[in-house]
Amino acid sequence: MIRRMRANRAELHSQKEGFRDNIKIKETRITFLKFKKVPDSELIDIKEKIRWKAHLEKKRVLLITIIVTVLFSIGYAYLLFIR
Repeated sequence: MIRRMRANRAELHSQKEGFRDNIKIKETRITFLKFKKVPDSELIDIKEKIRWKAHLEKKRVLLITIIVTVLFSIGYAYLLFIR
């Protein structure tokens, strides 16, 4: 049981690290572009694109959740009232 708890904790930790690595990769790319003497306006554009993509991803997940919820409620109402 203790081994299972440690394995779960290790898996959760690795998921967090993966998320951090993803952020680090994006930050590393921006740092690399700074090193290549890319103008600040382009760096701001890249940061805005990253932020915008994250925003769109949140909206997409929310929209899918709402659609699935509505479909389940319609199906449940169908089962309750028509049958």
